[in-house]
Amino acid sequence: MKRLLLMRHGKSGWDSEDQNDFDRFLSPRGQNDSKAVASWMVAYDRIPERILFSDAVRTSQTCEIVRKGLPGAVAAQAVRDLYLASPGTLLATIEKIPEDIHCALVIGHNPGLESLSRLMSGPGSDTVAMDSLELGFPPAGLAVIELSGENWRTMSAEGGRLTAFVRPKQLQSA
Repeated sequence: MKRLLLMRHGKSGWDSEDQNDFDRFLSPRGQNDSKAVASWMVAYDRIPERILFSDAVRTSQTCEIVRKGLPGAVAAQAVRDLYLASPGTLLATIEKIPEDIHCALVIGHNPGLESLSRLMSGPGSDTVAMDSLELGFPPAGLAVIELSGENWRTMSAEGGRLTAFVRPKQLQSA
């Protein structure tokens, strides 16, 4: 079985009004939330073998924080097409993951991640996780989707089920 982890970048900030969106950086809260989500991945054995991330500054920073919080060296790759990607672009990128990878993490942006999470959450999805996703996909939020098939290339046709939805605010108060 394949497991897909979809994570939105941590909370970002602005240097100035002139700063462009691509160069936004993680705020201290975004850094802390990203660490907390990495700790959750370890605690619940949801450790990716590969990370794909948008090459925007805030997603690159989120990726580095998450990687530091995971055991071992997890391969990571910046993918320009993931910047503000639509669900279709996200799917096209994910479907290129090598078949020997069983758990992959994609770090990107909304609204694409939220839309893809909803599209991939088919019958048998966890009701608590679905209810949490219905509230929106916050910065550093994480959707865990168990894919129905054994193949990344057919995941869009076969779908999956949402088994967990992590909101960093809940982790900070736990």
